[in-house]
Amino acid sequence: MKRILYILKNPSLIIELIKHTLILLFYKVFGYKTIVYNLHETYFFDIFSTIYERLENKPKTVVYFSYRQENEELLQYLKTKVNSKKIISNHISPFLIFDLFICAEITGPDFPITFFPTKKVEIYHGTGTANLYNKKDVLNRFDAHFAIGTKFNEFIKYAYAEKKNKPKIFNVGYPKLDVLVSEYNPILPYNLDKTKPTLLYAPHWPKYSSLYKFQEEILSELAKFDANILIKPHNYLYTKSPEMNWQKRLREFADKHENVTFVLQPNTQELYPISDIMITDTGTTAALEFSVLLKPVVINYDANWFEINNFTDIEKDLCDLGFRFEDLSKLSSIIQNIIDGKYTKEISEQKKKQQEVVKEYLYPVGTATDRAIEALNKLL
Repeated sequence: MKRILYILKNPSLIIELIKHTLILLFYKVFGYKTIVYNLHETYFFDIFSTIYERLENKPKTVVYFSYRQENEELLQYLKTKVNSKKIISNHISPFLIFDLFICAEITGPDFPITFFPTKKVEIYHGTGTANLYNKKDVLNRFDAHFAIGTKFNEFIKYAYAEKKNKPKIFNVGYPKLDVLVSEYNPILPYNLDKTKPTLLYAPHWPKYSSLYKFQEEILSELAKFDANILIKPHNYLYTKSPEMNWQKRLREFADKHENVTFVLQPNTQELYPISDIMITDTGTTAALEFSVLLKPVVINYDANWFEINNFTDIEKDLCDLGFRFEDLSKLSSIIQNIIDGKYTKEISEQKKKQQEVVKEYLYPVGTATDRAIEALNKLL
């Protein structure tokens, strides 16, 4: 009801709603299939981008993008990626009859209104499951789920245990990682020195992360290495803790150090092929994604995270990969030994563990987009 009242108070939204309703009716009359991808954050687009590239070339298929109207940064980012005519506000998207509604996050109010025949599909925005169990009531409203790996299948069964109507489950995998195993020759951005190793510091956003624990000290420690340093935190860092002014602080630090680059672009995955070592935190599954490339991962271990979270098999196995630190001297020692080639045996052991973890938690990488397209074709 609040959504309806909001639209009624905004003539521009009424006009947009009428316009898009007429356009969608036109598409239906002429046999087109319409999809709306609903997203709340910039990097959610990159989760969907490989699928979108294929759908864009599919005859009689039209893809729209619904954005959270309060997020102006998201709107501007979308305009750089897709045709502006296909971008609509999440205030009106629930009232438009699409064939498919897809989202990469728990969106609740943005769902199509219930008596529409629109099928609802969930494409997850990450590879961990710990935070999903508390959101079961929203997540068990979907008609279909694209499972990233076996742990997602377990969660979906849990979420729908008491539901009579079970969703369709497609064992898709994680399409955004396909590029990591394709014939991809990344161009070094940011004027990186090709003669030096590249360290990717990818801290998590909650307040138990290494960035909160060590503040700028960890950045200073990394900057000491004769290496390219990329700083790319989880995107939530800026929105969840605006009072910390992280974006300003990280940019100022990078400006003072020639070998440090602060990366603001949403998609961390684009940095994986050009990075040699990842430094990250307990709780984030970026280490799982990076492990696809079988490159060294160094993790800030924090036992407190496991005390406040459940269903953390993925995160536990990632922390057991090998290289862990709890203080900055240990971090420096690990990185120096990796760079100096002193950890040949340890790296070999970590690679074996990485292969096992990737196989256990991700459906085959490289063909996930194919499986996603196949699933969407069945749903349409």
